Amino acid sequence: MRPHDAAYKLLFSFPEMVRDLLAGFVPAEWVEALDLSTLERWPESTVSDDLRRRHQDRVWRVRLRERWLYVLVLLEFQSAVDRTMAVRILAYTALLYQDLLRASSDPLPPVLPVVLHHGTEPWTAARDVAGLAALPGEHLAPYQPSQRYFVLDVGGYTGALPAGRNRMAVLIRLARSRGLEETLARFAGVAEWLSEPEHEGFMRALWEWLRQVQVPAHCPGLRLPALVNWREANTMLSQAAKDWSVPYREEGRAEGQALLMRRLAARKFDPATAERLAERLAGITDPERLAEVGEWLLECEHGDELLKRVERLCAVSAAGDGPARG
Repeated sequence: MRPHDAAYKLLFSFPEMVRDLLAGFVPAEWVEALDLSTLERWPESTVSDDLRRRHQDRVWRVRLRERWLYVLVLLEFQSAVDRTMAVRILAYTALLYQDLLRASSDPLPPVLPVVLHHGTEPWTAARDVAGLAALPGEHLAPYQPSQRYFVLDVGGYTGALPAGRNRMAVLIRLARSRGLEETLARFAGVAEWLSEPEHEGFMRALWEWLRQVQVPAHCPGLRLPALVNWREANTMLSQAAKDWSVPYREEGRAEGQALLMRRLAARKFDPATAERLAERLAGITDPERLAEVGEWLLECEHGDELLKRVERLCAVSAAGDGPARG
């Protein structure tokens, strides 16, 4: 299991997360008839080996009026959309029904399959098995399988978010954050809301999601530590951001210096020398050494002389020694 898969699975092991998903994001009137206080994970002991092996995500159930509604929560994080998802859903539902029939002779309950997608592409796969099958013709149509599933695109959600405190909405807001400052501000609000001891488990799960999913995607180079004291999560995030921002500001300054020297080399020598200089400067990020190259650019009368000095500097930098003058 990839780290970001595990981080999402941990979040959706909390009934509060599944409850807020159903209450805030499934667009159907019958949701109001759910008794969300009865939401529970379907016991692992009653799940067959086939279903456990093929469906590693969570199976929940909740009372819908006088009977149970079973909720299959599938987490999908592939970079490419799985066009066969409708068939997978049908297979999972069949396995679930087989398990229920082994345990009871009661009528089969309704099932709500939910696919949570956080890929890089919008979800375009058919949402019904019928969308994958060839047209059967009028006489065979009644004999074909048909089942829809509900998709929630976490990273690309564009709809209105539910008012009030909703954990699923929190996750979507954080997933839509595209900068460090925005992530910090939104996480600070969550940390204030979920500061009571009963929320510690969920806050730790949310921190792992930040570590494994959000921060690597939008703040490359920032590494969050494992959470030791959950009450200090917001402080730890702010401190990590400060530590991260300094070298990245320096890196941005180094890139600017290198670009300026490339332009000056093109004007003083020729475009070919400028391109070769840019290739060599790509491995130098120390502003002092870049300043040294700038001095050479003024001193050298020929482009070849400048490039030789820079090559020596690159060799010294790779060896970890001090500045290599002239």
